[in-house]
Amino acid sequence: MKLVKVVNPRGESLLNQLASLYLTFKNVHGNVIFDLSDVTWIFPILILPIASYIHDTGSDFRPPVKPEVSSYLGFVKFPRGVSSVGEMRRGGNYIPITLLKDESPVDRARLQDEFLKMIYKVLNSSVEVKNAIYYPVEELVENIFQHSGKNEGHVFAQYYPTKEFLDLCIVDRGIGLAASYKKGKGLNLDDEEAIEMALRGYSVKPEESRGYGIRTSKRVVCEGLNGEFVLISGRAALYSSKHDVIYDLPDFYWQGVIVAYRIPKPKHPVDIYPFLER
Repeated sequence: MKLVKVVNPRGESLLNQLASLYLTFKNVHGNVIFDLSDVTWIFPILILPIASYIHDTGSDFRPPVKPEVSSYLGFVKFPRGVSSVGEMRRGGNYIPITLLKDESPVDRARLQDEFLKMIYKVLNSSVEVKNAIYYPVEELVENIFQHSGKNEGHVFAQYYPTKEFLDLCIVDRGIGLAASYKKGKGLNLDDEEAIEMALRGYSVKPEESRGYGIRTSKRVVCEGLNGEFVLISGRAALYSSKHDVIYDLPDFYWQGVIVAYRIPKPKHPVDIYPFLER
């Protein structure tokens, strides 16, 4: 199998993490071995796509040489993750890699709810932001089961107490945004156009059940929680903070959707109502 070197990010910013993800998955196809030997630290936006890819393709990995990084990956249950409430154990400031399956909607809902409770607990916020924390996760996870063509997806979160920010990632290996618009609305879009349509709130759902999951979730994260937001599908990526920037990703293809975002620890209550589409 091809050996794929996992690229250390040049810095901790979400854009640097995105660059590391791009360089790691550039020209990656089929079964591979991810070489994490030289990784000195790793964030959710890179950990979770690798775990999801291993799960989907049967690929393998070489562990990091650095003991603390190797131990950390074990703590967060990389790459297998947990798939039941009984396995959920919050350790320190992370919530382990979690595999959500729709085979049993009741069990999936319980696991998702436990994941959300653990996020809120680890943030230990002194202000009312529960709806703002829950809404993006619920909407973006629901998108997996409604549009991806897959009955499973991965979620993972890590809080960094000294830096006071939370990183969260949601990944699926489904059909992706462009194919979803093709299937649902008969639209022929490239990956960049599909992201632009999602940002406009153009849903593939029937009008009577129309949702604005990606657009509204991004607004809650960036405007309500002063965070940063990344969306990857196919050969294109969105980075959003104060402004939206869409990047073409040459020699790269993610089958499905990756969403990652970073939020600072909330200092003020957040009302999500102004961001909801009416």
